[in-house]
Amino acid sequence: MLAAKTQAILLLTAYFSRSTSSEAKPLTNKEWGRFAFWLKNQEMVPEDLLTGDLSQKLAGWTDSKITSDRIQTLLNRGSALAMAMEKWTRSGLWVLTRSDSDYPKRLKARLGNDAPPVFFGCGNRNLLNQGGIAVIGSRKTSDADLQFSHDLGAKSANDGRSVVSGGAKGVDEAAMLGALESEGTAIGVLANDLLRAATSAKYRKYLMANNLVLLSPFYPEAGFNAGNAMQRNKYIYCLSDAAIAVHSGTSGGTWNGVIENIKQNWVPMWVKPTDDSEAGNSALVQKGAKWLPDNLSETGFAHLLQTADSSADQGADLFAQQQEVAVPEVTVNEPMADTGQQEENEVASDEVAKETAEDASKPSPKQEHATPSPVSSDQCEEKTALTQLSLYDHFLLMLRNETGSPKTIDELLETTQLHKTQLNEWLKQAVADDKVTKLNRPVRYQWVEDNQRKMFEDQ
Repeated sequence: MLAAKTQAILLLTAYFSRSTSSEAKPLTNKEWGRFAFWLKNQEMVPEDLLTGDLSQKLAGWTDSKITSDRIQTLLNRGSALAMAMEKWTRSGLWVLTRSDSDYPKRLKARLGNDAPPVFFGCGNRNLLNQGGIAVIGSRKTSDADLQFSHDLGAKSANDGRSVVSGGAKGVDEAAMLGALESEGTAIGVLANDLLRAATSAKYRKYLMANNLVLLSPFYPEAGFNAGNAMQRNKYIYCLSDAAIAVHSGTSGGTWNGVIENIKQNWVPMWVKPTDDSEAGNSALVQKGAKWLPDNLSETGFAHLLQTADSSADQGADLFAQQQEVAVPEVTVNEPMADTGQQEENEVASDEVAKETAEDASKPSPKQEHATPSPVSSDQCEEKTALTQLSLYDHFLLMLRNETGSPKTIDELLETTQLHKTQLNEWLKQAVADDKVTKLNRPVRYQWVEDNQRKMFEDQ
């Protein structure tokens, strides 16, 4: 069951279905920052808004974009939240808010109030605070670059470091699979289709082995959106200790992400040498990145971290666990009053910056990555209940989400990414278990809801 604070933050900041023009828009990071700062000044926390007279609690709040009616509408989405969370939880997803103790410290320290208030994810969330090597690059590149990315992931695994990437086809996926196939660990920050990735055959065994974590600040069922892809770039860099761009064009997501990292100086930026005359690798070096050493196998990843900026603390947490209160979000476009800026400086976490610098200076062994830290029995039950599902159970969850209307074998193959032999075997079992019904002429399969099952029984 979600904690009251998590419920409130989700209701105010998250989508539970594909957005429409008629519904109230959840608060953006910037809007959430303004509203959270006001709550803090009123000596309130988000969960206070779930009970009592809301109009009375919002007395004195004035904002042309974040109206009281908008807040009321967002908070009234309890049923939508419950339905969405039931679906996502059954598929193995969890929710992580900035008030949670295992929210990534690197994001809090480097992004301050620009760190997302909510992440959706699946897999081993303990990996989020262990850093790693960010490997990024183009979706379409040469076979040689893809092999290099795969080898880079394997080397990272052998060095006891996670690969941090975006999970997109091309360089990202090659590096992540290189690490995972070498029994290493990986962090995938997705811009779209988190729910599908969480239930895909490609990643399932690594998620169940606690060697992978996938997360996204966006609606788990969101399709590709260029803006979301650009926005998530900063999270890849800020979760890592150093970054390597294997191949970049002269524009687009990889290029813009590298430029942003160079300007913000989040982590050391390295670029692979290339003979591709159309690549933007050389231009990125001219703008401040460094050439990746040819003898990386000899120098090791420790060399790539040497220029890391130890003063990573660029801001404060919005709902720091120790204080359980909001701090203001300060942006160039929306200046705050001097008192708000002073308060943010007062609560900036030097301790977080120190922990981040210490974590970045030393690698963690592979076993440490894969083994979750000790938790209470209640926490253990909650966190492991879903990972104990069998592969067949995960298949049923995926099937339940995808077969609202009858699906052919070809459609299910595309959706599940399973081998045809495995798909047929599990479908046969699902029919025997009365989980799906098989339709003929043409052959299709449909999930049997409880009311449908009763109808078939009565017949």
